[in-house]
Amino acid sequence: MADIDVRKLADQLDAAQKILDEIRITSGCEAFGPPLPMNAARVERAVEAAQKALRDRQVRTDFVGNAEMFGEPAWDIMLDLFIRQAQDENVSIKAACMSPGAKSSTVLRWLNVLEMNDLVRCEADPSDSKRYLIRLTPAGYEGMLRYLETISA
Repeated sequence: MADIDVRKLADQLDAAQKILDEIRITSGCEAFGPPLPMNAARVERAVEAAQKALRDRQVRTDFVGNAEMFGEPAWDIMLDLFIRQAQDENVSIKAACMSPGAKSSTVLRWLNVLEMNDLVRCEADPSDSKRYLIRLTPAGYEGMLRYLETISA
């Protein structure tokens, strides 16, 4: 009897956690818990890890060839946006589409998917009404930062 109650309680807790995560994400709060303190060394290590990941992917393509077959456009976009955003660069949609290794149509499709998953957001450029900028959302940026810190440790 006690096993059944424990299983039921565990299922209820799992369901509650899923709801809590949805609330955090839709409200703009971090699903990772409170953000860690931001400091230059932390961001620099993560940027170096992202740059290394992009270089490694390019070397793989150089040796194996066929960037489309072994490509991961969504991941390349996330790495590139993270690096540029960490360096306070604005990235236009046009600039994002010029990334090596993927066709513009592929990049646009993946930007749409990333936006639907709340990892990136598209905003009008305040200095140019005809241009749109793409940025990682707070959750996307924090997720990339924590992942890159983990792999660089």
